[in-house]
Formats: sequence, structure tokens, C-alpha cells
Amino acid sequence: MRNAAAIMKAASDLGMPVAAQLIGVQASIGESTLRVIDFGDGAGPDSRGLFQQRDSWGPYADRMDPAKSSALFFKALQRVEGWESLEPTIAIHRAQRNADPNHYTRFRPQATEIVKALGGEAAALVDPSGACPAAGNEVVGDLAGKWVRPMAESINTSGYGPRAAPAGTAGGVLANFHYGIDFATPGHAGTIVAVTDMKIVKVRNLDGLFGTGVTGQTTDGKLTIGMYHMEAGSVRVKEGDTVAAGTPLGTEGATGNVTGRHLHMEFFAGALPNPMIPINATIDPTPILKEKGIL
Repeated sequence: MRNAAAIMKAASDLGMPVAAQLIGVQASIGESTLRVIDFGDGAGPDSRGLFQQRDSWGPYADRMDPAKSSALFFKALQRVEGWESLEPTIAIHRAQRNADPNHYTRFRPQATEIVKALGGEAAALVDPSGACPAAGNEVVGDLAGKWVRPMAESINTSGYGPRAAPAGTAGGVLANFHYGIDFATPGHAGTIVAVTDMKIVKVRNLDGLFGTGVTGQTTDGKLTIGMYHMEAGSVRVKEGDTVAAGTPLGTEGATGNVTGRHLHMEFFAGALPNPMIPINATIDPTPILKEKGIL
């Protein structure tokens, strides 16, 4: 636990949030099980320390020092564009430049327990799932309870319900049912906007089947809405922001489990922090969108 505390302090000393502290502990568990290791492996025989940093990272003495090696890691993380909105394992992968971008995923729960145990008030709001306090918290636009079309010139291209998975996409739980509703803009990539007033609770960037997108809870707490497959790097909001209907969120894209450019929206009942299929059940957006005059 002493080494974990040193990692967390290094992030704090650099003015980085608790999300970074959690990423640092997660990375070190995946590299060294939080031990200062004085040997490498076949892929990196010169790797040393808590983060298994190679010679190019800095002097041997620094890589073997918990505080200094942690600072090296966090400075590398700061150079990763948009690290705050990346899945943690992807952010670590881009800082560490390791072979497997998903290597660190399984260490998130253990890292979360450690950070919550050591982090005091700063870590109190970290969810047991590893979700961290938002860095946004801006209010954008006039929150008037309106509903608007998710893309101004779009057409509804696929509805909710039974449907064979399009050729070339993942099967499994997605094979025979479409858990959302799709819109596409003919001829060009549309601007995706908030369909109603919502608080952004999750921002994704090139995240597996979802691709790039956002998830928001309606301000009345009755719905959680996921909006996926946006163009990589196009998201214009932050987690924690509360945005009015019509606020630009990103650009229509073709990231994730898709065969072409479009917006996929999923609706969930209630206020959920990070819903996903098949863990959480979706509801049919069609009646809601018809009632609001969108369909």
C-alpha cells in the first residue's frame, strides 16, 4: 500500500485528478503488482520499477524510485491527448506503449478498492465500479425540457426490435435483436445534438463495440440515453456537463461495431451511470420519440 500511496501522491503533486491516481495504481498493478521490480522480461529486458519502465524513460535510479517513476508515468499520461475520456486501459496503453491495449482492464476493480481506501475525501465519490467524479460540471444552454431531432437532416434508418445482425458486425448478444434506434444523414456526416436536456455521465472514445459517443441522464432522472458511433475525437462535451436539448455533442461517424456511418441511440429506464447491453435492459425509444414529435 505504501507504493500505491506514492503513486497517488505523485499524481496529486502534478495537479492531476483522482481519475489519474486510479489509472496510475491500475497501471502499476498490471505491470508489477505494485512492487519495485529490479528485472525485466523477454520483451523488455531493461524494464524496471513499479511501471516496468525501460531505459528510454529515464535513469535507472529514477525508475526504481516510487515517487520519481510515478511522476514519469503521469507526465507521459498528460501527453496522451484526451486521456480523461479514454477507457482507462487505453489511456494506460498509450502512455506505456505496451503490446496489448486491453491488458489493464482486469486490474481496475483492485485499483479502485485501493484508491478508495487510501484517497480520503478526494476518492469518496469514486464509484465502486471505478467511475470517477466528472471533470466537466458546466451547464450548457437553456434547460427548458424540450426535445429535438438528434441530427437535423437525418432519417430513421433502423428501428428497435428483432433484427439479424448486419453482415460484418459482431454477433453474440447483438445477433438477433436491435437494442436501439438508428439515424443517418444522407450525403454527409451530421452534427449529433442532445435530444433533450441531460447530464453527461459517460464519454467514450473508440471504446469497443460502442465506438465514440456519450451517455446522458435526462434531468428528470427518468431516462438514460446512449448515443454511439460518433466520429473519433469529435465529442464536444465532458462528463459532468449538463446540456440543453440541441447542444452539439459530436459528429456522426462509423466507429465501433458498424458497417457504415450513422447514429445509434439506446434508451434505458431510470438514471444509470454507465448502462450497457446485456447487463442493463433497454426500452423501445419509438413511443417516446413519437410522443415528442421526433418520429
